[in-house]
Amino acid sequence: MLSLPLMWQLADIIMACMAITNLTAILLLSPVVHTIASDYLRQRKLGVRPVFDPLRYPDIGRQLSPDAWDDVSQE
Repeated sequence: MLSLPLMWQLADIIMACMAITNLTAILLLSPVVHTIASDYLRQRKLGVRPVFDPLRYPDIGRQLSPDAWDDVSQE
C-alpha cells in the first residue's frame, strides 16, 4: 500500500507529464490554428459566411486525412 504523501507526489508527476504533453501539442498546432483563424476572421470581415477550403492551404491539406472534408457540403 502506498502512503498518502507518495500518492500525491506520483499524482503531481503524472499531472506535470500531462501538462508537458498538452503544451507541446499546443505549440505544434499553433501555426495551423493561427492560419485557419486568420482566414476565418478575414472572411467574417468581408461579410461572407466563413467556409474552410483545404485547397487554399496545401500545407494543412497534407496533414488532413483524405476523406476529412468529404461530408462537408459544397455551396
